[in-house]
Amino acid sequence: MALFAIDAFATQFDTFDRTAQVRGSDVIVTGRILSVRCEWSADHSAILSDAELSVDEVWKGLPVGDRVMVRTFGGRVGNVALEVEGAAQFDSGERVVLFLRRAGGVYAPFGMRFGKYQIVGAGSGSMAVGALPPTTKGEQKFAAVSVPLTRLRSEVAQLLEGENK
Repeated sequence: MALFAIDAFATQFDTFDRTAQVRGSDVIVTGRILSVRCEWSADHSAILSDAELSVDEVWKGLPVGDRVMVRTFGGRVGNVALEVEGAAQFDSGERVVLFLRRAGGVYAPFGMRFGKYQIVGAGSGSMAVGALPPTTKGEQKFAAVSVPLTRLRSEVAQLLEGENK
């Protein structure tokens, strides 16, 4: 089995700015991952993962339909695995909030893993759990952040109102 690792400078953050995340996202949605498929890129230089998302709620933008394809680098094809540090990973059945940028006919998480929050729980008790970008260079104490889904939705809505003024 071959295992490849790629370090990308795009995964390094000095500070986290939700305003920039909202502004930089073409689409912000909630939904459920229906399936994940991994395959070689056309030139056979990388493995790509395509996650099909069933859109439940749109917070920003106009997705191409009620199902969108979200592409990330990395995955496994046969005996070959490609792990990309900082890439968002998806599992069939998981509920997510995604901050997405359009890239051709598919979307990619804006900020790689920082553009994905998993929704845990149901109803008014739902939490959005995501990777926590460091606020300083160096070690951080926590690997994830959780916020009530209603609070995240409200924060995004307020930032969008500010953009439209």
